Amino acid sequence: MKKQGKQIVVDMIVIKDIKTRAQELDALGVDGICVHAEYDLQAVGKNSFEDLYTPKGVVKNAKTAIAGGITNKDDKKAAAAQMQKLIEEAVSA
Repeated sequence: MKKQGKQIVVDMIVIKDIKTRAQELDALGVDGICVHAEYDLQAVGKNSFEDLYTPKGVVKNAKTAIAGGITNKDDKKAAAAQMQKLIEEAVSA
């Protein structure tokens, strides 16, 4: 895929050990790793933003993203605030 100018992004929905799998995927050379909140976990209040920090701490090369769990106005405000924080961290790094 990379020879064709494409990027590889892996969605980590249903992955239980996010840290280990993120390390493995980063070592394989994927371009992006997406932590994805499962619908049933969203229903019980699982916070996807907490999971985002797991790969951020172990991934050296791949970009990280988050999907799922942004369902209402309060979640969208939280997502915007979290994205601003991540941008600020990236700029200061």
